[in-house]
Amino acid sequence: MAGQLERVRWRNNVTGEQTEKPIRHVFLFIGADPATSLLKDSGVALDAKNFVLTGLDVPSDIRPSSNRSRRPLPQETSVRGVFAIGDVRSGSVKRVGAAIGEGAVAVAELHALLANDGPLRRDSAGISDRTATAKAHLSD
Repeated sequence: MAGQLERVRWRNNVTGEQTEKPIRHVFLFIGADPATSLLKDSGVALDAKNFVLTGLDVPSDIRPSSNRSRRPLPQETSVRGVFAIGDVRSGSVKRVGAAIGEGAVAVAELHALLANDGPLRRDSAGISDRTATAKAHLSD
């Protein structure tokens, strides 16, 4: 049948080995390099592949600076009040639908954080210690 996928051939970029298989359906997922260079020197913890660490993945020694005893909320980063969602988040499933759900969770977490911790303030460096609205949408 013309115009229908029948076979796929691919090459391993490391070994050079080529493989061909009869395949009729493909879901293509190529690469996932996080765009996190803007976070350099921000205090937001990244994993070895430069994805943003959130929630329980944030090491206890770099928990949100204003209250190290408090664990970050599930979408919260190592910087108190800064949330990460979608592809940029370490451990995310890298799917649009999941990112939408994570965004809804981050909004609920932000509301809870503001209700428990009070209004937005600036730290001594003049940088907002709760910049969730500016940083919550880090994914591409």
